Amino acid sequence: MSDSGFRRLLKQFSHKSRAKKFDLFGSLFRPAPEDRVLDIGASGEVFLRYTFEDIYPYPEKIVAGGYDPAEVISARRYYPRSHYAVFDGCSLPFPDKSFDVVFSNAVIEHILGEGRQQQFAREVMRVGKSWFVTTPNYWYPFESHYHLPFIQFMPQWAQREYNRLLGTHIAKGAVQELALLSARRLQRLFPASRIVKVRVTFWPETLVACYVDPGRRWA
Repeated sequence: MSDSGFRRLLKQFSHKSRAKKFDLFGSLFRPAPEDRVLDIGASGEVFLRYTFEDIYPYPEKIVAGGYDPAEVISARRYYPRSHYAVFDGCSLPFPDKSFDVVFSNAVIEHILGEGRQQQFAREVMRVGKSWFVTTPNYWYPFESHYHLPFIQFMPQWAQREYNRLLGTHIAKGAVQELALLSARRLQRLFPASRIVKVRVTFWPETLVACYVDPGRRWA
């Protein structure tokens, strides 16, 4: 398969995976016009034209952002109906339970440093009455950032050489630091959550920690 064909295949796979996650979100939360939603990890460049702001029916009720000002600015440019802020997901500048739902797609695996993922999880659970946090499955054999099989199981020096020889997505020879999560680890971070395994292929590619506030009003 040519490189362009491979990229098209990856794009189709990514679209299907995100469609499943968005369908799951809709079925769990049944968004209402009065819901306040926080989107941690908004971008106008990554997943452009098929991201949370594209599918959520009340974008003016979203507060979206992240730690990178350039990404927040690009999100505001492409999705002007939502509200934006620059913030650290491990220290959110919002009061307790100030959002009906916190949404975060494929952010937590990029949070590095001792205890930082725990801080992120605590902040999500602090500001949200409900939450929906997704991350790639550590045990899925094809790693979604490198687009290479089994690379997450290798030491960094081997990852670098493997990526130099066969990589197509990340700069050849580079190593992207990741803290991928298993379902067990995700459950420990979000103990009150239900962990859903989302599958497009033969094995679940994505894990979702989701919690629905028992006091939530249903239409």
